[in-house]
Amino acid sequence: MSAIGDDPEIVKFVYWDNLTYAPPGSRIPEEWDPALGARLYESYLGHCAEAERLGYAGVSMPEHFGPSSPCPHPAIILAALAARTTTARIVSGANLPLLHHPMELAEQLAMVDVLSGGRLEVGLGRIGDRTAQARAVGLVDGCLNTVDHPVERADLTTSSATFLPDVPVAKVTVWPRPVQKRVPLWAAAGSDESFATAARRGLGTFTGLNINPSAGGLTTVGVEEMVPRLRRYIEIGRENGHDLSMANVMASCFTVVADTDREAAEIVRSGFLSHVETAAGHLARMAGAAPGESPLDSPEARERMGITAVREAPVDFFVKNPFALVGSADTVREKLDALLSAGLTRFLLLCGGVGTAHDIAWQSATAMAEDVAPELFAATKSAPGRVAA
Repeated sequence: MSAIGDDPEIVKFVYWDNLTYAPPGSRIPEEWDPALGARLYESYLGHCAEAERLGYAGVSMPEHFGPSSPCPHPAIILAALAARTTTARIVSGANLPLLHHPMELAEQLAMVDVLSGGRLEVGLGRIGDRTAQARAVGLVDGCLNTVDHPVERADLTTSSATFLPDVPVAKVTVWPRPVQKRVPLWAAAGSDESFATAARRGLGTFTGLNINPSAGGLTTVGVEEMVPRLRRYIEIGRENGHDLSMANVMASCFTVVADTDREAAEIVRSGFLSHVETAAGHLARMAGAAPGESPLDSPEARERMGITAVREAPVDFFVKNPFALVGSADTVREKLDALLSAGLTRFLLLCGGVGTAHDIAWQSATAMAEDVAPELFAATKSAPGRVAA
């Protein structure tokens, strides 16, 4: 399968699952069921192989920590995906380079690209300082995609620094070398500044729907507000020598397809509540709280974290968000058509959104391919470079 950003005339979908550990809301480590956890990983890998058959151009895995999504090191499961799929692009969605050693992360990603036969695409998310983020992205990109990339001693891995005791700046070439001449990189972006930063480096962008408790769970970003930003992103990229287009923009869309709009909205609501409660409990336990104790026990805390707003939000709040493909098949089809009309052609479908049960997520992924947009998925399956799965 060609890169996600190639073949701009074809609409492409990427399957994304948050790998929510069941039973939903569990945050007590003493109750962890390793057999259930193993079945979760195996089910996800099986679903990704099936997603490839359905016509998904890529499969993706987030970097999340704790019981609500047990995938702190995506490279491990991305390597498993390389063995279980044959044509779909393998998309990390997204690694957080500031939480890892950038050079070591580049080494892991290079191994995945080789294992997959050159199907890796790297998503990079930001947490913390923008300057530090730009430096970390530069290290990942440079080490992964160039030969003899200059790396200061402080940024070397421990093993490299050990064997180069007197070298202030090393010429780093990551081994193994990736199959692809350039592994595509994508950056999470929402603000004008983050779009411009991605454009100057020639990176693709994830954008669209964000989680924001203070806004009732799902931030409402109008398409009419987003499109001018995307056009400017493309212009800045071209001003810096990068041939960017809307094929380099991946709309991140919460995706729940159910029999009715109300049913779909309630799935989003319950999943988000489960995720916030689980994450809060997990962090509280790490900070020394007693088992089962949560910082959300008081009404004031629940309101501050947006729990109250999510519980009280009307159904149409979740359905009307333009970047949330939430509703019945007919409703989701209309919303997808609106995004296509705005020029978007790449969609990261968050079928397993935060807290959404794994089996429900897969039902939505299947419904997108079979009920909502079968002709678009069929076009992907017959695209040049696609090997029949």
